[in-house]
Amino acid sequence: MAAATNYTKLALKYGPVVYTLAQKYGPKLVEQMLKNREPAKAFVSERTDRVRNNPRKRALEHADSVIEGTLQQVFHRGQPYWVVFSRGEPVGTHPHTDASFDVLLLNADPSKRVSPAELRRTITLPRRPKK
Repeated sequence: MAAATNYTKLALKYGPVVYTLAQKYGPKLVEQMLKNREPAKAFVSERTDRVRNNPRKRALEHADSVIEGTLQQVFHRGQPYWVVFSRGEPVGTHPHTDASFDVLLLNADPSKRVSPAELRRTITLPRRPKK
């Protein structure tokens, strides 16, 4: 078993160094934190919104609700979009975009459309036997 750390000795040894550095760099650190707060908040909120409103899940639900629903993932301006088809005709995109279906599907391969059941397939791994 490792020996217990004596925090008092460490505080006495490194305390003056930490205090000096805090006085020197503390104001700069606070200034940088306040300056970069808004971009960080925007980044975090965008990511949490993507997780909460997962476009793939919403597209799967949409494809289940239409007749002969299929899905295809396409990329437009570096962002992924799920296009939902009903009987071979595009009926919606997730997440919503103002780009037309013609623009989204310009270079898309129609043979890559999948049904929601195929997309939902999960891999089942064998479990370890209990001893």
